[in-house]
Amino acid sequence: MTEIQNELLKLLKEINEICNRHDIMYYLAGGTLIGAIRHKGFIPWDDDIDLMMTKDNWLRFVEVCKTELPPDRALECQELSRDYTNIFGRYTDTSTTVIHRGELLGGSKAGFVIDVIPLDPIPDEKALKEYYEDMLLYSDLINTKGLYSYRYGVNRDRYFDALKRMETEGREAVLSELEARMFRYDEKDCDYYVLRWGGVPFMFPKDMYGNSRRVEFEGIMCGAPDKTSDYLVRHFGDEWTTIPPHDEQDQHDAIYSLDLDYKTFQDDYLALVDVENIKNLWLERKAHYFDIMDKRLEVNKKTIVALCVLKGMELARVLEDNKELIPVLIKEERYDELSSIFADYYAVQLSRPVIGREDYAGMQRFADPVLIDLPDEMLYAALLALINTNRISKADRLLDIRKNKKGELTEDLRLIRDKITQFRSIITAYDLKDVDGAKEAAEKMYSENPEMVSLEMFLCRTYIQTEEYEKAKKILDKCIEKYPDEGFFRKYLGDYYLKVKGDRDLAIECYRKAEETTNNGIALLEISEIMEQIDGRDEH
Repeated sequence: MTEIQNELLKLLKEINEICNRHDIMYYLAGGTLIGAIRHKGFIPWDDDIDLMMTKDNWLRFVEVCKTELPPDRALECQELSRDYTNIFGRYTDTSTTVIHRGELLGGSKAGFVIDVIPLDPIPDEKALKEYYEDMLLYSDLINTKGLYSYRYGVNRDRYFDALKRMETEGREAVLSELEARMFRYDEKDCDYYVLRWGGVPFMFPKDMYGNSRRVEFEGIMCGAPDKTSDYLVRHFGDEWTTIPPHDEQDQHDAIYSLDLDYKTFQDDYLALVDVENIKNLWLERKAHYFDIMDKRLEVNKKTIVALCVLKGMELARVLEDNKELIPVLIKEERYDELSSIFADYYAVQLSRPVIGREDYAGMQRFADPVLIDLPDEMLYAALLALINTNRISKADRLLDIRKNKKGELTEDLRLIRDKITQFRSIITAYDLKDVDGAKEAAEKMYSENPEMVSLEMFLCRTYIQTEEYEKAKKILDKCIEKYPDEGFFRKYLGDYYLKVKGDRDLAIECYRKAEETTNNGIALLEISEIMEQIDGRDEH
């Protein structure tokens, strides 16, 4: 672990101990949860920890922290201070320094932190729209620098009205009024949670979180959503299981020190900064963005639409050239070749500028995606290639956009939707520890869809786990021939040689080949653990 990760782990241990002592439930979130599942700890390049708590658990945590914090620790949140410049909570080591760009002007404690994001109960999508707009306004009023409402094209008049009211009625009155509206629902009356984050106020089914399963994170047993896979696919797509290329391994930009407290550091430079002037400039900037919001968003949308029209024209020519080949590829289940025909289409249609992503930078277009005009029979072919080349979440997203933009799905498109739903239910059952039920459902689905690589991967791993080695070997032989460059299957072939044949050397050969040819983080974690058991990682 890095020195940053060691510091964060110390804070997580403290929160975990407080929560265990007071029976407060929390969940690992975002990249922290990926790390727990894919690495049993930190993603190697990660430099933060995110947690979630339901509103009721969060309020209990706030009360406990008023009296039970360790030395040099602080909990910051709106419930405790209106000077705090964020809408979710932060558990902070005040003896250290971590200053991000948005924190350069002070106002919050700027040491190493763990973010704790509440999950607010909400009854339905109708209530969600009101919550969204209130939460975005709330975020804009609390965080002067950030742009929240702008990305959704809402709250222009409300924002300026709220500023005027703050001048006459006070900050507390306006913020409290918004809180009373947003947080008024009781959990027992609601079937959903919404993430208290103006950057991306996600809504989730309540049963996705459940009673908190336990997962290992750097030797600590921590809480996680019951339906962990559903949660991670919703946030990151199926790609959450894979190790990204080096240039996509994001970290935060910050100044940090483990030896100097943030206050001493800030006092040195804030004396040279005109804080009030800069805050006023930020306010002017935000007001300017509100003023030009509609026109700017319109221009952005037209630019993306023009790109998609151009790509649609190019695609029409490609499809015309391949109109006789595409049905043959589908019939012969040659999905890699089928996928290559649609490669340029995928690159544009599934990109962040066109359909967005559920993160701060991508939410504007996620809320209002653009669809390239494509005949439904060709869309069916494109989707079929996606679900049979292990890109199910991308197919799912594209189907959602197609339905929202053009209405009810055709019969063929509904068949794709049914396959996606069926596969997701298998993974959910596995997540909920119904291994036998998940396996039985997967076997049935695989008998009807023997071309789905996602099912092959699931069954190989599950058969090894349940010690049905000959069933695993039958699929592995087929898959290694079909996908010679995907090391995932060689990993489980190594398990077969080790556990059934007792052939240590052949197993190690398979593991080494797998490490060279797969980016599947789950398989790589298991290889590392097995090699340590065999004779220590150093020899390997």
